[in-house]
Amino acid sequence: MMTRAQYKKFAFGLLLYTILVILWGAWVRISHSGDGCGDTWPLCHGQLIPEAQRGKTWVEYGHRLMSGIYGWVVLYFFWAARKIYPKGHFARKAALATLIFMITEALLGAKLVLFKLVTTNDTPYRAFIMGLHQLNSFMLTGAVALAYAAATVADTTPSPLPNYRKYKLLPWLIVLLGITGAWASLSNSLFPTENLFEGLMADFSAESHFLIRLRGLHPLLAVLTGGSLAFFFWMKTQTGENALLQKKSLQMALLLIVGILFGMATLFLHAPVWMKIVHLSLAHTIWVVLLQWVYFTRAPQAVAA
Repeated sequence: MMTRAQYKKFAFGLLLYTILVILWGAWVRISHSGDGCGDTWPLCHGQLIPEAQRGKTWVEYGHRLMSGIYGWVVLYFFWAARKIYPKGHFARKAALATLIFMITEALLGAKLVLFKLVTTNDTPYRAFIMGLHQLNSFMLTGAVALAYAAATVADTTPSPLPNYRKYKLLPWLIVLLGITGAWASLSNSLFPTENLFEGLMADFSAESHFLIRLRGLHPLLAVLTGGSLAFFFWMKTQTGENALLQKKSLQMALLLIVGILFGMATLFLHAPVWMKIVHLSLAHTIWVVLLQWVYFTRAPQAVAA
């Protein structure tokens, strides 16, 4: 049986692997490989291991293989938490949440394939499911991140900061940004533009597809919400409340600024594939650090385990 210190390292490794699986899933969408295994799931073209076929088959099959391995790892992660931590411990709750969101993530992925909400499908239903998929992926990454945070502190129960309950609302701002970002990314994949001015005109045209008109919402919210949060966390670095929270506040302020600047660069450079992937990884990194910041306001005086 692993120790708590080993479980902490395991949780961090699982967090990295979770983000890797999500990024590979984004590559499946960006490369229009969602139908690479046909409309069968979980088998690929009705086979456990597909025969040599076109490249998009291996992009989709690689993601399914990674996800399958991930499922077994999460099961072990959940089992280990129950063995290591007492009933009611936050690490056990976070491990259970990880298991639940892993299952719903797989079901949403299956729905996209079985209902053919892939490649060039531009229906409102696909946009709705994509929004749910983004929300669930955030919940999955967040559950693992909170399990890791719970594993880094001792079993103490100090009083939370006065505004703890208000701070719990902050993550939902990032969730909103993430959902609008999923729509913007889908729109850019389906309706790429080579000219920034023409793209902006299309965003405001009543004759444009609804996804084109939606994509402008993300950069607007990113600048307004992200900029406000960056200022909020920068001010938090000056309060001197707690060394750990000051460190996390500084990380959040810097990550948000980098995220906004990188997002603007992605927009001006017409969203090349590698920038889309990096942009998504930045979004999940911001999400993870924010959740850990909120968690540590719950136990601001906890001593590292």
